[in-house]
Amino acid sequence: LFLFFLCCDSQAVIEPTTSGYTCSLNQTTSPCQTYVYYRAVAPDFLDLASVGDLFSVSRLMISNPSNISSPSSPLVPFQSLFVPIQCSCNRINSSMSISYAGLNYTIKAGNTFYLVSTNQFQNLTSYQSVEVVNPLLVPT
Repeated sequence: LFLFFLCCDSQAVIEPTTSGYTCSLNQTTSPCQTYVYYRAVAPDFLDLASVGDLFSVSRLMISNPSNISSPSSPLVPFQSLFVPIQCSCNRINSSMSISYAGLNYTIKAGNTFYLVSTNQFQNLTSYQSVEVVNPLLVPT
């Protein structure tokens, strides 16, 4: 599963849809660095290693902006984290380009696009946007 997070492009003038923010491939602001706000949740995401693996970043890349003294410190439920991501304008098909940060996620038994977007990624993306980027994937 190729998962992505909706990113607002500073030059986007069209309101986002559930599929994302449309963009133009010739924009000069692409790519851009930003952060997502994520909360540590039990049972799977109470350490920086598991959150880092989810977003494909190092523990240190989360601990510094999140003001956590050590990358190996345990997290408490609902602890606020700032996770760096890189957004860019990407062509979806011949008529659509949207701004997003791409991540890879392996679908597990019982997952759906909806469950992954709402549970693991805490509504940082919509299930519709995941479907747009993975048009041939059956999420089972």
